[in-house]
Amino acid sequence: METAKRIGTENEQARTPRQKKLILLGILVLILIFVMLSLAINELNKRDLKKLVFINPTEETFMKTKTVSARVVQSQTETIYVNASKGSIKEIFVKEGETVAKGQQLFSYEGSALKAELGQAEINKQLAETSAQQLKEQITSLETDLLEAESTTLGTSDATNTTVTTNLTDVGESVHIADQSILSLKAELNTAKADSRAAELKVEKYTLEAEKLKAELDSLIVSSNTAGVIVNLNKNVGQGFQAKDNQQLAIMEIASNAPFKIEGKLTEAEKAKITQGQPITVTSNVVGNKKWNGKITEVSDYPTYKAPVKKEKDSQTEPVPSYSFKASLDSQKGLYPGYSTSLDVVVQSKQFLAVPETSIIGIGKSTYVMVQKKGNLHKQKVETGQKRG
Repeated sequence: METAKRIGTENEQARTPRQKKLILLGILVLILIFVMLSLAINELNKRDLKKLVFINPTEETFMKTKTVSARVVQSQTETIYVNASKGSIKEIFVKEGETVAKGQQLFSYEGSALKAELGQAEINKQLAETSAQQLKEQITSLETDLLEAESTTLGTSDATNTTVTTNLTDVGESVHIADQSILSLKAELNTAKADSRAAELKVEKYTLEAEKLKAELDSLIVSSNTAGVIVNLNKNVGQGFQAKDNQQLAIMEIASNAPFKIEGKLTEAEKAKITQGQPITVTSNVVGNKKWNGKITEVSDYPTYKAPVKKEKDSQTEPVPSYSFKASLDSQKGLYPGYSTSLDVVVQSKQFLAVPETSIIGIGKSTYVMVQKKGNLHKQKVETGQKRG
C-alpha cells in the first residue's frame, strides 16, 4: 500500500508543466465539441422536416427575345412651306406649342391684286347677265310681234279668197308688205338669238373667271391638314415676308396627335430575326419600372449605309448597312417623342414541358428530376432549357 502511494507520487512528480497544459487543452476541446453537438441536435429537433410534394409537369410558353434600341417619334409631321408665287405673308394666326384642329387656319398671304381682279370679273359678269336678260326680253317681244304679223297675213289671205274686189293690185301690195315685215322680224329675231347666246357665253366666262379668282383667294389662307401641335415655327418668317422664287422655306411644322410610333435601326443580323408583326415589350430608362406592349409594323428591305469609325489611319473598311424599322404601341401613356427605348422583340415562342426549378437535381454535368412510379421514386435524366422560376 505504501509502495503504491510512493509510485503514484513519483509519477505525478515526473509530469512536466507542458504535459499538464496539453491535457487541460484536450479536455476543453472535448467539452466544446460536446456542447456544439448538443446544440446541433437541439436545432435539428426544433426544425420541422419538409414533406415530399409531388407536382405534375405543365406546358408553358417560353419566348426567345432580341433586344434592340429605338426612339419614340410622332406618327406624322406635316411641314408647311412658304409659296413664293402667292406673294408676301399677311398674317400668322397661330403660335408655337398651340394645338390646332384639322382645317384650322394657320396663316394668310396678301391678295390685293387678286381681290381687284375678282372685283372686275364680278362686274363683267353682272354686265353680261344684264345684257343676256335684255336680249331674252327682246326675243320674247320679237316672237310676239312675229306671231301677230303671221296672223294678220293669214287673215288678209283668207279675205282675198272670200271677198270679191275690183282692185287686185291693192290686195297684192298689202300681202307683199306683210311678207316683208315677217321676213324682217325673223331676221331680227335670229340676230337677237345669236346675240343672246354670245351674252350667255360671256356670263359663263366671267362666272368661271370669278370662281377661279375666288379659289385663288381662298388658297391664300393656309389651313392645317391634320390635328396636332405647332412646332418649329420659323421666327424669321413674319408679316410682309416674301419668299424668293424656287426657295423652299418651311414656316412651321405640325406634329400629329395620332398615337406615337417607335423607330430605330437594325443590323444585318437583327434584320434576319425581326419581321413585321412580331410582338414587342418596350422599356425606357426615363420611365422606370414600366413596360409597354406593341408590335413591329414595318421593316425596310433597303439599307442605309454609315461610314465606320477608322481605328487606324490607313485601314480600309466597308460601310456598315442598317435597316430602319417601325413599331406601334397598344398604349403610349408615360411616353413622349424623343424618349430613347429598348425593345424586347419576341423572335421565337414555343411550348415546353415545365417543372419548378427546385425540382431539378444537378449531379456532375447531368440534371435529373425524381419521378414517382408505382409508389417508388426513380431518378429521371432531363435536359434543361430556359429558366423562368
